[in-house]
Amino acid sequence: MPIQILPAENSKSAPHARPLPHNNSAQNTPGNSSAMARPAQPNPFQAQRNLVEKNLENVNKVIAIHSGKGGVGKSFFAVNLAASLAQSGFKAGLIDADVDCPSCHKLLGQTARAMADENQRLQPLESHGIKFLSVGNMVDNENSAQIMRGPIMFKLISEMLYKANWGTLDYLIIDLPPGTGDNPLTIMQIAPLEGMIVVTQPQEVALVDARKSADMAKRMDIPVLGIVENMSGDVFGSGGAEAAAKTLEVKFLGSIPLQKNIRELSDRGIPPVIEDKSLLALFEGISENAGL
Repeated sequence: MPIQILPAENSKSAPHARPLPHNNSAQNTPGNSSAMARPAQPNPFQAQRNLVEKNLENVNKVIAIHSGKGGVGKSFFAVNLAASLAQSGFKAGLIDADVDCPSCHKLLGQTARAMADENQRLQPLESHGIKFLSVGNMVDNENSAQIMRGPIMFKLISEMLYKANWGTLDYLIIDLPPGTGDNPLTIMQIAPLEGMIVVTQPQEVALVDARKSADMAKRMDIPVLGIVENMSGDVFGSGGAEAAAKTLEVKFLGSIPLQKNIRELSDRGIPPVIEDKSLLALFEGISENAGL
């Protein structure tokens, strides 16, 4: 049964996401000299989180991949991290949560249509040993703009987490949308994340947003597993992410070079770690540094 994406006008509005409080430090209240702790506000998406936790009870670790800025190779990193884990013998899954601009299906070379069963339970596709879901496999024409309002995006992201048959996995990698808006915020509130890896390029224009990404995770009480420098080399420079990691007091996980075969293999729908053993070793080192 094909998965249908309804226009926003036909959908019911979902509650607007708001960040969980990140500072419960004591403060003095007027007329009272004693310090009072501010009570924590409830998660506005607790019902959805309960559904997600139940659906993912057989998933060992859920890892989010994020960047404060688009265009730094976050999806490339998410796909190849999942592929490297699969190459190492782990059961790996991947959610492309960038629902309006999906790309993981192209990087995995899978154009088949994602389907739902008779119970409307989403059935992940499989490519290169990775179970995955992407909105790119749920539309009739991948060249058409996915014009969706927030409630539809919320619905799609939620259902990929709680309505998909992920089965038993060692790792579920979530390719978050860039930025610090509703979509990544929603996932941070409803998914039981083990932690988040921040991906950036070396230059300052990307690093400033990587710092925002790390700050968002910390304010949402999501552990930052570390920072990865992508496209490192002569063109964009090198060392920026490592310096940012020291400033943020998080781990620097490693650098991925800007090289031609990464582009060529990715365009063919083959995760480069499958054919480039040195790149596979690099990703294995990143996984080890991140404690995966």
